Amino acid sequence: MNMKRLFLGMTFFLSLVFSDIFAQQSAKQMREGTHNFTLQWISWDKPGKVQIKKQKDGTYTVKGEQLGEDGDFVTIDGMLTVVTFAEMTFTGKIQSRYANINKGEVCDKTGTYHFLAKGARKYWRLQEMDNCEGNNVVDYVDIYF
Repeated sequence: MNMKRLFLGMTFFLSLVFSDIFAQQSAKQMREGTHNFTLQWISWDKPGKVQIKKQKDGTYTVKGEQLGEDGDFVTIDGMLTVVTFAEMTFTGKIQSRYANINKGEVCDKTGTYHFLAKGARKYWRLQEMDNCEGNNVVDYVDIYF
């Protein structure tokens, strides 16, 4: 009877350990390929596209754009590092232009930034949201799963 309990206990313990290991591995992976990409000022209904490709070091390149009317756009070009499935760091350049914001000038964000997916959302949102204009104007730059 004790051997049976020991066997069942060890089986349960090992299943927990291995399921946690596999969950952690998949949490640090992202789907390669084409993803939708939006800036709310341009449109959520007509998304642009980004290409995401895994590199040998485990990071991902990301490059793409969303184009709107009157020369409006958002572009992204850089590297993503997956921290967890819900959190990524981005190093590179994000540029946006919307005619009615920042006097129609390009807002350039170059450096390291953070994307998070919160709750039931199906996208990662740039957390450094302040537009170059200031005045509490924020940009919702989203990369969709």
